[in-house]
Amino acid sequence: MQRVVIGSVVSVASTMVLARLLLDSGDLRAKHGRVMIGITLVEDLAVVVLTVLLPALGALEPGRFATIGKALWLAVLILVPFAYLAAKAIPPLLTRIAKTQNAELFLLVALSIGIGTAAVTQLAGLSLALGAFLAGLIISGSEYGHETLARLLSLRDAFVALFFVTIGVLIDPRVVWANLPLLGLMLGLIIVGKFVIWTLVVRLFRYAWGTALLVGVGLTQIGEFSFVLVQVAKTAGHVSEDVYNTTLAASLLSILLNAPLVRYAPGWIATLHFKMGPASLPIQGGVPDDQAGHVVLCGFGRMGSTGWGSPSIILSFRTP
Repeated sequence: MQRVVIGSVVSVASTMVLARLLLDSGDLRAKHGRVMIGITLVEDLAVVVLTVLLPALGALEPGRFATIGKALWLAVLILVPFAYLAAKAIPPLLTRIAKTQNAELFLLVALSIGIGTAAVTQLAGLSLALGAFLAGLIISGSEYGHETLARLLSLRDAFVALFFVTIGVLIDPRVVWANLPLLGLMLGLIIVGKFVIWTLVVRLFRYAWGTALLVGVGLTQIGEFSFVLVQVAKTAGHVSEDVYNTTLAASLLSILLNAPLVRYAPGWIATLHFKMGPASLPIQGGVPDDQAGHVVLCGFGRMGSTGWGSPSIILSFRTP
């Protein structure tokens, strides 16, 4: 059972950490940035299913499949009403609150939705993290999802800092030191294994090698949802204290190693591209003949950079 848990834990990258790194490097809207964020969002949705299933998994004893079926049925009973709320109830509520033009009231309502949803899932026998994630999905379905995110960004940064402080406090250095081979194995799976697997997967979808390599580099980490999964597994008695502490340490170390990789990998791959020749490692694909010999100058204005507008200046002229 621990093998299943470890496989689930190391497969989930942190959307939050990756989005911040891509935003800082200016690659959030690049092709490889969009692919990476798309993959991590799908992984986040998979965490919802795994959070429900992990407590019910175990040895294949009589009645185990009935327990798993009961857990899935419970998840359906919770997710279906939330899907209805996302489509019918929450968007009109947020619209009514937004019309008051009271920023404090809007923030309080958004927080109440998140806390209330987490409380409901906790009462239903699921995790608080699952409820908070579902609340985010509900709010994002409204037309005020971006405004809610803007209001919560400052709180998010504060809670992210507290989250990683909490992980650091939970780690027992003596347990990690006693299990250094396990830590090395997990880091190898996260950094080397995920790099190879995701590079090949992205390449199979006919992306250029440069894009595939950048995606593979970006996904060589695990983060907050891995912590949630291993916490759920530990509560259910599926993993030992050694695996739990090692996973926390691997999460912190992988994020620390991933940051410089994401920052410098584009330069390394570009250098490799020019050394091996233009045809060896295409990053953005070929240029059509009717566009060859052109220079395009773009000015991305303040509003354009936030997603509300388009590039403010676009000039195109043929070079001599």
